[in-house]
Amino acid sequence: MAHLAVVTGNYPAPACPTHGTFVRQFAHAVARQGVRCTVIQPVAVHEAWRSDGFPARTYEDAGHDARVEIFRPRFLSVSARESYAFMGPLSPSRMTLHRFTAAVRRVLSRYQVRPDALYGHFLYLSGAAVVRLGQGLDIPAFPCVGEGELWTVRQFGVAHARERLRPASGFLANSSALKGTLIEELGLPADRIGVFPNGTDLSAFRPLARHVARERFGLPRDQFLVGAVGNFLEKKGIVRVGAAIEGLEGVAGVFAGSGPVPPSASNTALCRRVPHEEIPELLAACDVFVLPTLIEGSCNALVEAMACGLPIISSIGAFNDDVLDESMSIRIDPMNVEAIRCAIIQLRDDPRRRTAMASAALERSKEFDVNDRARRMLAFMEECATRA
Repeated sequence: MAHLAVVTGNYPAPACPTHGTFVRQFAHAVARQGVRCTVIQPVAVHEAWRSDGFPARTYEDAGHDARVEIFRPRFLSVSARESYAFMGPLSPSRMTLHRFTAAVRRVLSRYQVRPDALYGHFLYLSGAAVVRLGQGLDIPAFPCVGEGELWTVRQFGVAHARERLRPASGFLANSSALKGTLIEELGLPADRIGVFPNGTDLSAFRPLARHVARERFGLPRDQFLVGAVGNFLEKKGIVRVGAAIEGLEGVAGVFAGSGPVPPSASNTALCRRVPHEEIPELLAACDVFVLPTLIEGSCNALVEAMACGLPIISSIGAFNDDVLDESMSIRIDPMNVEAIRCAIIQLRDDPRRRTAMASAALERSKEFDVNDRARRMLAFMEECATRA
């Protein structure tokens, strides 16, 4: 494969630099394999009122003398809500999908972009768009399923998804659990679904000197620092991490993110949005990473923390089974604050176990190198395209 077009509604831009960093990591990794990578990110008109916030055409340095070209065509988004699914062809969600797809088509036509394959991140809108375009242009199309649950499908209905997604050349699922969901709920053939848990850039996320990292962020040197990274949403569970550490002796929280449900522990050392390029050093400052998330596709934050050599406390659930094992993680009920608290205390009070888990996490993270993941995904897409 010489050229891959990545279609996504979620990609970093000056207006939202922390959005879709996992898609950027994938695009850059593809480019580093010697494959030309073009990103097409349709932006709703109502979100793009500042042209400097979503530049129409830019380039990014992907490293190793590779670069990624990004197009951001505008489109008129009506809406895409689950409550509209019953309206069928008259649903505003379908109108939005049609316009999103048309925006991608304009870029392909106007700039004569002729990729060997189309990749759509998330089933809707991007996945459905690339399948439709692939049929019309005779280009292999591959939706990537990263939704922790099929929430994007519910905006259109299962019947629409079964009909519109089935012609895809193949599907890339971020977990074994998601592959099972695609088979059971959408009736998709198992032999066209590859499983590729999210990876990270191991050259960026790696162990660093803890005392230097703490000084860099002004964090206490003598505290047991509990780290959590992600959106401050109920389902991510960072608010429950705050509740779990409240009043714990010698413990302070380090929370990177933003959102409507922030943690409120009195013993919080840091709680704010942190640029993604600074996350490796912030993780290096911590003693343990805690994320009692309710649902994931494949959690980047866990892999990044593992690569920085942190023991993990996270959720029991099939969505974590491809990434976590007992050698480097403690699995808990994500809604049980007392269980989270007890796990933190266990690691605070047992430095020998903590060290062993940290070493195991670092070793395990080597299985999730983003460059290796990109190579395997490209090989899978080539195989599926050949079979088709």
